[in-house]
Amino acid sequence: MSLKRRNRAKYKKIRRLLLTISTLSLASGIMTLNPGALRAAEAEAPIPLRTVVENLQGAVKWNAASRSVTIQGSGLNGSFTIGSTSMTLNDRTLKLDAAPYVRDGHVYISQAALSTLLDAAAAAQNNTGFQLVSSFQMPSGKAEIASSTPDGQRLIVTEADEGSISVLDISNTSRPSLLKSISFKSLSDKAEVTSTAVMPDGEYALAVIRTGDTMQLANPGILAVVDLQSYDIVKTYPLGIGPDSIAVSKDGSRAVIAIEDEELDPETDEFDYPNAKRPGSITVVEFDGGDPLKGTLTDLPVDLAGTPGAVYPHEPQPEYAAINDAGTMAAVTLQENNVIALVDLANKTITKIFALGTTEHLADLEDDGQVSFSSNMKGRFEPDGITFSPDGQYLITANEGDLGKNEFDDGVKAGGRNIAVWDLEGNLVYDSLNLIDEAAAKAGIYPDKRSPNKGSEVENLTVSVVNGQSLLAVAAERANAILFFDLADVRTPLYLGLIRTAGESPEGIHRVNGRDLFVSADEGTGTISFYAPGK
Repeated sequence: MSLKRRNRAKYKKIRRLLLTISTLSLASGIMTLNPGALRAAEAEAPIPLRTVVENLQGAVKWNAASRSVTIQGSGLNGSFTIGSTSMTLNDRTLKLDAAPYVRDGHVYISQAALSTLLDAAAAAQNNTGFQLVSSFQMPSGKAEIASSTPDGQRLIVTEADEGSISVLDISNTSRPSLLKSISFKSLSDKAEVTSTAVMPDGEYALAVIRTGDTMQLANPGILAVVDLQSYDIVKTYPLGIGPDSIAVSKDGSRAVIAIEDEELDPETDEFDYPNAKRPGSITVVEFDGGDPLKGTLTDLPVDLAGTPGAVYPHEPQPEYAAINDAGTMAAVTLQENNVIALVDLANKTITKIFALGTTEHLADLEDDGQVSFSSNMKGRFEPDGITFSPDGQYLITANEGDLGKNEFDDGVKAGGRNIAVWDLEGNLVYDSLNLIDEAAAKAGIYPDKRSPNKGSEVENLTVSVVNGQSLLAVAAERANAILFFDLADVRTPLYLGLIRTAGESPEGIHRVNGRDLFVSADEGTGTISFYAPGK
């Protein structure tokens, strides 16, 4: 689900780091400062070394004789000497801006030394073969979902409540540029673009648009077709209320749209799921000859009455859609219900619906400044993003979670904090458990403040074959990272490593057509991050 629609607070990265590793007294002290003093405190506040290293899942050893501290972690080996402005880190000697010192039995380092450690920790976790090569700040400050033209030269980016999409020239990723912004405010003054997809021939882009629907306003959505030569809106189709995700088949003959219809109450900024009246649906669009100007829409109601384990059977709320490479089947997540629906596209029928149950694993459940995966967690998967494996025989889900922290007062958390692989019968064949949160911790980017509520928050994912290697790229929204897995055996994905995003809160992850290039749309800052093979 979109970051903005959940009314999330946004924090600067340095503020989040301080709150994660500082003592409670330091945090409370910061809260009393004005913005200027806060920035000064962030720049100057000493950092407790042991807390930093242990939060990186490493260990600290004090040598009283030499008055030095040795640190060891995943890909980290180094030492500090009290009073010295030199440190060793992974067999390199580095100059410090300030010497570490001891106070009340604890060793403290500077902010600059902290940054050096975190950069080294993140670098040590990147065994993906890719690296962050550049970024682009959207002029609107908005970015959510991205899709590319077949030649890989242009990127279409949704700008959510800005009511527009923008087209970027990405032919040179070191110098991306804005080509054109297309506003849909002429269709509705409340236009909010939730998803986009480029047609396989590259002539048109499709945009899915909400028009200000709420619990009280049943405003229908719109599917708009944009000519990518003239950048004109050349066709529109009426959609159900509150459309969300769109997927297009590789041959361009069909599209699938998740009609979520959230029924948000603007008075409380909350959802009253038990009393929801409008269930949402799944829309299948058939394009005659692959021509998006000649579309026929079929709306499929989703009946969860006979689905054991569905959380709110009367309120399906389809969230995200994917289509297999053959173009014969779609998979749609019904996130709040913890359910997946499979659609036969030729016959335009829902053929299977299955609930996902729960995952159980260790997790950090406390916002206490200590990153420790020592609590037992039971959570509903509640996936957002979904994709097919390259052979189309399995589904892979990003299990973000969307219900409240404890929707039913039963101790079961919302979201699995993981990815999972399912066969087409709904059987779980792989669960990453706490791998993603732990990987984020080792890279120094685990969001401890989110420990009570979804952790790193696995938002979205995509599968693609790069130079013969099947890769899974996963967006961890709250950790600000993209994780890569090798899918040589989809039943047991092999974790390769992660890369920090240039911006904050990656919502969409996309493999650029025809290029060894991935992009993330970092919603929190309106940034596009580019990931290419390392040199």
